[in-house]
Amino acid sequence: MWKKVCKALLVLVIANAAAAGLSYLMNKERWEAEYAAFCPTAAPILLYHGVGEEPPYKGKPWPKSLLLPADLFEEQLRYLQEEGWQLLTVAELCHRLEEGDDVKKCAALSFDDGYKNNYSVVLPLLQKYGAKATFFVVNKCIGDPIHMNDEEIKALLAAGMELGTHTYSHDPLAKIEAKYLTWETATSRYWLKKRFDGYLVRSLSYPNGSYNEEVLKVVHRWGFSRAVTGHLGVNTKASYEEAPLELYRVVIRDDGEGLEGFKKRLQRAYLAGFLQTKGLDINPLRELFE
Repeated sequence: MWKKVCKALLVLVIANAAAAGLSYLMNKERWEAEYAAFCPTAAPILLYHGVGEEPPYKGKPWPKSLLLPADLFEEQLRYLQEEGWQLLTVAELCHRLEEGDDVKKCAALSFDDGYKNNYSVVLPLLQKYGAKATFFVVNKCIGDPIHMNDEEIKALLAAGMELGTHTYSHDPLAKIEAKYLTWETATSRYWLKKRFDGYLVRSLSYPNGSYNEEVLKVVHRWGFSRAVTGHLGVNTKASYEEAPLELYRVVIRDDGEGLEGFKKRLQRAYLAGFLQTKGLDINPLRELFE
């Protein structure tokens, strides 16, 4: 049965790719002009986890998907600075999109899970390059051996960073019982407000990118203004206004290609965002195969 499903998906992927390729060939000059016009109107949100060296993760070496070498992260920041990018919090970027302000060469930086190296390694580098970022923390993990404690999070806030929630327990929201959704979202906001001197959290990151229509309703009900997904793409005024609780991000990993790999990830995100304006969303198929 599974082989038949995989074959059907493969056929669908090939058909979609063929359709997109044919459409591009038939409209090459127009699409290239439209893509050039699209890019300055769109902005990526970069997704990081840990940066630098840390103790073993759950007793094992850190997965490469969760840990980026500090020198590579600094190289990325230096590149973006030299190219004239403004590096913002998710809240700052969304405000620009909402107001229709210029977002050319604007990007938001986001860090999921709240690892200790977000304070010890990431914060000094952000300050060195004049960058801002949003840090999505998991309530129940705050202060354990590999996650930031209260004082470290307060230092981020004092430096002008944004605090967001990665829910109370980091359980995939689409896979838990609906009765627990309020705890994972509203209660998470409440305790972060109590814990951090009345700080009002408005940004959410879905654990494992997991959400559905019921989750969206609950997130909206409990006062979140914006939420980030694992969907590949870039954000425009139109996409933000249509779905502020389904913001696109670009997963940044150490793929062995150094800075060139980072540039390629940015390029793929802009291309994916442009194709979405043509009704060609690669995310459902991409996520199935990942």
